[in-house]
Amino acid sequence: MSSPLPRVSILIPNFNNGRASSRSGERDFIRDLLESLDETLRDDPTPFEVLTFDDGSTDDSLDTLRDWAAKRTWPDGRPFLTLTEAPHCGVLAITANKLSRAARGEYLARLDGDIICLTPNWVSRLCAIFDGGPPNLGTIGPKQLNVLGQIHEFGDWLLHPNGYHHNAHGLPRDAVNCAMEVDDTMGCFYCCRKRVFDEVGGYDETFLRGQTVDFGVRARLAGWRCWAVPDIEYIHAHSERGDRQTAADSSGGLQKSIDRFEQKWGFSRLAPDLDYVRDRFAGTPLLWNPKWFATHTDPVVPQPGMTSPDHTDWNRYRSDAALRADIDLRLKVTTDVLKQAGPHRLAVHIGSDCGLIGHLLATRSVPYLGLDERAPMVALARAMAQKETYPKQRPRFEHVTDRRRLPVEDEQTDLVLLFDVVERHPNPVGLFNEVARVLEPGGIVVVVSKRAKPGIEGPHDNEHRYDFYQLATQMLLTGAFKAIISAKQDDPTRDILIAMQRLPRDQWMRKAIEREALSSITASQREGAPASLPNTRESMSNDPVEASSANAVRRMSNCSVAT
Repeated sequence: MSSPLPRVSILIPNFNNGRASSRSGERDFIRDLLESLDETLRDDPTPFEVLTFDDGSTDDSLDTLRDWAAKRTWPDGRPFLTLTEAPHCGVLAITANKLSRAARGEYLARLDGDIICLTPNWVSRLCAIFDGGPPNLGTIGPKQLNVLGQIHEFGDWLLHPNGYHHNAHGLPRDAVNCAMEVDDTMGCFYCCRKRVFDEVGGYDETFLRGQTVDFGVRARLAGWRCWAVPDIEYIHAHSERGDRQTAADSSGGLQKSIDRFEQKWGFSRLAPDLDYVRDRFAGTPLLWNPKWFATHTDPVVPQPGMTSPDHTDWNRYRSDAALRADIDLRLKVTTDVLKQAGPHRLAVHIGSDCGLIGHLLATRSVPYLGLDERAPMVALARAMAQKETYPKQRPRFEHVTDRRRLPVEDEQTDLVLLFDVVERHPNPVGLFNEVARVLEPGGIVVVVSKRAKPGIEGPHDNEHRYDFYQLATQMLLTGAFKAIISAKQDDPTRDILIAMQRLPRDQWMRKAIEREALSSITASQREGAPASLPNTRESMSNDPVEASSANAVRRMSNCSVAT
């Protein structure tokens, strides 16, 4: 009697996932994966198949696959796995396409060779999620843990004000217990309907890395949804991997993948300009997330009574010690920058609020222009400043009617202040590009932003807070700035402080910046992460998104600005 057709095809591409490829020589990645499959699926009643494809491995992983293919079986007598061997091509998309086309299952579960499955009978659980979900549920990502047992990723955000980042990163294992819709999910345990694969045409083989992100964009545009699910868990042991000498893992290969994505879709895979995305993909399922792509035409208006001096920072500054400390930090940073930058023309403060900071800077003889989208706050700031006397110029305040365009001519300021703005702005990349436009060459932008804590973003959260390297990377990837404050100077106990200098236009080349950010990946993986960047080592995978983000900050120069 023949075996029933599998409902799930488990697909394992392999290249050098053996013990010899681990950092310590102690982690046998492929054997750990196969043993975890045996432990979690031996009693699973749902029919499945395991297909492996070796891409010319030179370590001990190929012998392990051969041994399991020849000697191991499932309880019903089926061979444990089917192995295909081929000369090395170095393009995961090609290998994944071959496996997917050979698969007979209704659902595909592609597993990297360095993961460990944890959930018993996860094949049945996967089928239950697909079967019980909406008909257009196309892709699923299980809960990814690091080797310490913390959540590394519970789905990914791609089209987000903070750029690409992992949802729930750093939370305890049991912190999430509900499925949620996300932009994408990582390819190390990537589950999709075979129908989705056939419909979008498989993985784009021009991508050396990041083929799953491109696949996810095409699936979205075809109307398929993506969920992160807590019911299936696995460990991704990529932090224990040694270097692999492949073109795809080189800095040039990683850069090629990043360039290819932007060439194909028109926006950065790492730091997308959401206004561009909104304009280009208007009316498509790619803009599925109403939190970031609902139509917002009116500026934020303060609640009744909030435009009275008694209800703003003008009054609280005198009585609220915590608020006074926050404002004094911003004043000190600004004055320290001005002392070291030399003669000063104009400080442009975006998000000037009630005008208190502008007033305090003007009392220090700083030429000041405050910009705010809220007309009542601008009126309040003007009225309060009119009551004061100043040693030089009175601070000016203007109402911003178009958040995409600052009312300042090109290269007309040498200092821009972004205090408590970026974490509330709907398109920080667009804002940083505008800042670069109005700054003169050598001008400085100072950012102070509330710091993120590990968590899950809610649908109604008013802020999208950053961690230090995430914000710094997003700014660097505009290509218009160089950093003048280092990650080592970041104080995790207070607000994020970043200062960057605007480059001359002949150096304003984002691709050159990205290449510099990526150039040290191989060395940094060997050396590990600096102590000032928590969780960075866990981010050092073969995914160029993670690797470039961590290394962009690693290369930041030492800062001369006193804080």
